Amino acid sequence: MLRSLVLASCVITVTGASALELKPADQAFLDQIAPFGVSQAHWDAAEFAALTFPNAYKFTRHYEIDRGTAVSPQKWIDDRGALDLTKLTGHDADGPLPLDVLLRDRVKNHSMVVLKGDRLIHEHYFNGMSPASTHLDMSVTKSFTATLAGIAAADGKLDMTKPVEFYLPAFKGSAFEGVSVQDVADMNSGLDIPTPPFLSWDPKFTLSQEWNGPNDGGLNGIDEYLVTIKKHKYEPGTHYQYQDPNTEVLGLVVEAATKQGLAEYLQEKIWTKIGAEQNAYWMADPKGYTVASGGLNMATRDLARVGKVFLNSGKNHLGEEVVPQAFIDAIWAGNERVKAAWSVGKEAALAPDGWYKDQIRILTLDGHKVMVFVGIHGQVCVMDPETDVVIAMNGGYPQTETARMNTMIFLETVPTILKAAAKL
Repeated sequence: MLRSLVLASCVITVTGASALELKPADQAFLDQIAPFGVSQAHWDAAEFAALTFPNAYKFTRHYEIDRGTAVSPQKWIDDRGALDLTKLTGHDADGPLPLDVLLRDRVKNHSMVVLKGDRLIHEHYFNGMSPASTHLDMSVTKSFTATLAGIAAADGKLDMTKPVEFYLPAFKGSAFEGVSVQDVADMNSGLDIPTPPFLSWDPKFTLSQEWNGPNDGGLNGIDEYLVTIKKHKYEPGTHYQYQDPNTEVLGLVVEAATKQGLAEYLQEKIWTKIGAEQNAYWMADPKGYTVASGGLNMATRDLARVGKVFLNSGKNHLGEEVVPQAFIDAIWAGNERVKAAWSVGKEAALAPDGWYKDQIRILTLDGHKVMVFVGIHGQVCVMDPETDVVIAMNGGYPQTETARMNTMIFLETVPTILKAAAKL
């Protein structure tokens, strides 16, 4: 059953649970940027990425996710001089470049934090950012949504083998009917959704969420869009296709199963338990549903903290379980279903022996088997158990899903850092 909404007070109400305040777009900020030609309608255009990605949540309704005070941030050993990017080399099409130049000028990187064990071996902030700055993490959000599903399943609240309509009866008659929650989580639902070049979504999708402000698209909220998807391109479970509606359905399933809003569930289950330094923000649609596929905003240091939890078998720095170890182990192991589905997907060309499970990629990069959260503009969290290294980075690469960006990040930057870090 979908949760009830009390929009008049801008508070979303979930049966049996306290609620987070649904905050409106930041009008003072919108007024401030208007003289520079930036508006809600075009805030995510490539021209504005350097300005808007560190301020993304201010353009839409959003929830503020409190870091809490129960768990203090871990004090990393400050060894930031150990990894010097100016002395490392990466390549672009015109030849070798110092890695800091490649990141700043070619990848349009905005920030990076590199951990090795409990050592902070590198940290930088370009583009006017600081350790306290949050940044839109785009599709890195997907990994958080699926992790919350994994937590709900471990708590006995969610059965990933059930069909979507078991939790969302309104989806009977849609393309999601009969598709298991697990196939949705693995992007193996087989949906047939025509999308424009360089987008992994239907423009009606973003209109329904009011991602670019109020509009006359005729759909009020992501739930109204999702039930319009009627066709399959492939048999569910056979083909990996990267499509945002899967994550939005997964988020709605988690909310229905837990009877909590996704932002509140993140606050309770993860954000107050990792020793986050900053509050996070989760963007939302006009009905108050979170943008489960791409709306999280967080500090880069805190993204690195989550990566460290995954490398630490799901435990925080106090040894307390945050993410179920079985969930993490299953992602590392993969299975024949997700491996076969990956092999016929377009990303297999980059990493033929990889897979995608629970909205998280496993890739082998220059001999390193790594777990990766990925956002389409250069937002990345890489976890390498062999070197005990976490690389968290945020960026604003102007075009989405390009071979050039992926090559510079995953074939140049990440392997170079892992190779250098292994010697430290």
